[in-house]
Order: sequence, then structure tokens, then C-alpha cells
Amino acid sequence: MDAPTDQAPALVLGLDVGGTSTRALVATADGVRVGAGRAAGGNPTGLGPARAAAAQADAVGQALSGLDPAAVRYVVLGLAGGAALPSGEDMPAGEAFARVWERAGLSCPVEYQGDALIAFVAGTDRPEGSLLLSGTGAVAIAVKDRAMAARSDGHGWLLGDRGSGFWLGRQAVVAAMAELDGEGPPTVLTGLVIESLSLGGAVPGTESASVFPEGAAPVPASPASSASASPAGPIAAPIAARDLVTAVMSQPPPNLARLAPLLATACAAGDRVAEGIADRAAAYLAATLSAVRGPAAATPIVLAGSILTNPTPVAARVRTALAERWPDAVVTPALDGAAAAVWLALDRFGRPPSPAVRERLFSVSTAS
Repeated sequence: MDAPTDQAPALVLGLDVGGTSTRALVATADGVRVGAGRAAGGNPTGLGPARAAAAQADAVGQALSGLDPAAVRYVVLGLAGGAALPSGEDMPAGEAFARVWERAGLSCPVEYQGDALIAFVAGTDRPEGSLLLSGTGAVAIAVKDRAMAARSDGHGWLLGDRGSGFWLGRQAVVAAMAELDGEGPPTVLTGLVIESLSLGGAVPGTESASVFPEGAAPVPASPASSASASPAGPIAAPIAARDLVTAVMSQPPPNLARLAPLLATACAAGDRVAEGIADRAAAYLAATLSAVRGPAAATPIVLAGSILTNPTPVAARVRTALAERWPDAVVTPALDGAAAAVWLALDRFGRPPSPAVRERLFSVSTAS
């Protein structure tokens, strides 16, 4: 790596930009962290260019505090929703982002990448392999020479993202509505969904019918999943499917992803409906990965997103499916996205970072 003309140590800047948070990290060529920042979400697709740029400017300003911006030689920005990456200053997002770099005093090259590639780099230093991501959305990519070579799904909540947090949340609500309408089997998910949506009242039929499979240990009923326990108090009005519809339609659709954790609670109670949803999610995700990965591939597989990097029922099923389909592949979780963006910036600007540099970069989470 060439040294800057002013002889100051060369620095690189990496950003991990999502819909809920923006994280920035500055490091030396040796992988030493020298600055970090965190701000609100910075995805221009959901927030608009102005708000996205403001969040990025905030995170970059924190990360560069006390540092010479002229020493920064390369920037990699990983952006959620890679299909909408800014491609030039003639586009609203490109123009807004360009002002961020200008005001920060940065004149070095800036490379925009989708969050899927950054997540892959966060899980392995290999130049080739596959990524399977399930968070709010879901996508799989094939990586070759540290660039995306193929993509499957990632089409958004309306048209795709099967097996994602949104998909799981939606399935939980659909299962609850089916029970309330008398069209589906009893499920623990009904009470959990009602409680999570802050709806009062009683679930019809729960006074006498158990929602637990035979032999499963019951869990205490929540106030939202049973009638009022006070004999002197009024009996809560029954909850109907239309109440769920009203509650769900009153908020942005992606918010359904917040209901995804309910699946783990229901599966832990032995709920067959929840287990069936987890089975379908894992099958969808495995199929999504199979679309970009050959059956004989032995390259690494990186798992990313909260659904797959936490101990969830879906993650356990997906790991089993991957081990059956690709027994020779090493499966690793994605780590810190901001550190991965820095690692990629070092790789793009100079020689590939050594294992020791990678270890230093990932030794601390930028989120902490």
C-alpha cells in the first residue's frame, strides 16, 4: 500500500449501512481501529436520500473525529438493498452521498457494495463461496473473486424474501387468523400474536381447548390469550381475525418482521403449527441457496441475518439442510459488517489483509 504524500499513516473507512443503523469504522493498514461511529438508519430506499445521507454524515463524522481525512485512501460502503446502489452523482442518492464525502474532507475513491457481499466478507476471507441471509429480508448470493456472481431472491417483502423475518411474522399472523376464523388448528401463536400487537381481549375457545400438542408442557397464559381472571371484573371482548387485520394494516408492512421471534417461543412449547412454519422457512431458504450454488460445491457458506445467526428454530433446520446437501462446506456466521467493509477496502486498495489483520479488525464489534 502506498503511503499518503503527507507521510501520515494510510487509513481506510468502512460503512455498514442498514435500515435501522449506520456504523462506520476507520482503521490503519495493519487493522488497528482508530475511529468508529454509529448513527440512525441510512438506507436511501426506505428513508430517502436526504435522511440517509444525514445518518451517514453523522457516523462518518464520529469515526473521523480527531483524524486527518486526507489520510483516508479508500472507502467501502455496504448498503442494504444492493439493487438500489447509487451509481452516479446524477442520481439523487449519488448526489446526496457525494456531498457527505466532500463535507467530510474525503477525496479518495468510494466503492458502493450491497450488504450481501459485505456479509459474505464478514464471514470468510475466501474469495469464493456462497452467502445465505435471512433477516428482515432474505437473499442468497454466489461470490467469485470477492464480487457477487449470482443472486437468488432478495425481491422484497411484497414479491419474495421467503423464509425471512417478515415472512415468519406474516405466517404467524396468518396462523392466528386461521384459528380465530375457525379455519385452522389451535396454535400458541394466536395468543402470542395478540399480545405482541397489544390487543386486549380473549381468544375464542381458549377457555376450554388446549393449544398444546399432546405431551407438550404448557406455558403460562398471557393476559392477551385468556379471558379476564377477575370474577368481579368485566369479561374481555373476544378477539376476531379482523382485529388482527386492523392492527397489522395500521403499520408499515416490514414491521411484521418484529413478530418473527414468536416462532421460537411457540416451537419451544411444542406447537406443531409453529414447527411447520419453521420447516417451510428452512426449505425455502435452502432452495434459495441451491439456486446459486451447485450440488458439488465445497466452498464456504456464510450465514447472515438475525434469523440465521441466532439460535432460532429456522437456523437449526437450515444448518441441518446445508450439512446434508453440502457436507464438505465450512459454514460460518457473518460477523461485524463495518469491519468487513474495512477489510474489503484494504483488499481493494492494497494487498489482501493478513490473518492477523483480520483478527484485529474483528476482535471488537463496531456495534459495542
